[in-house]
Amino acid sequence: MSPRAVRSALTPWAGLFLGAGAWFLHQQGGAGGDYWDCHLGGPFWAAGLTLVCAAIAVTGGVISWRSRRTAGEDRAQTRRFSGIVGTASAGIFLMAILFGALGSLIVPACAR
Repeated sequence: MSPRAVRSALTPWAGLFLGAGAWFLHQQGGAGGDYWDCHLGGPFWAAGLTLVCAAIAVTGGVISWRSRRTAGEDRAQTRRFSGIVGTASAGIFLMAILFGALGSLIVPACAR
């Protein structure tokens, strides 16, 4: 990461923001794929969408984890706590994405 990004106040929260965005994208993209065309929302769509959204959530978690240890800062404890919260949030959103993917792979899209 660039030094400017490391010092940003939003960097520790990247896991929370990117994880929530990835979960939203997965939820709406998966449900929308089934609604628009049930053949589009099949297992390949679900697996591809899951991989993209999981990568976004993991990236946010890694950014949060790496940003929590910035040396020479006056609010280091607050930044460390924010980084841990961001990382944990990314993990929770990743779990929600994976559970949603499991459901979409078990239940056929054109079962209605």
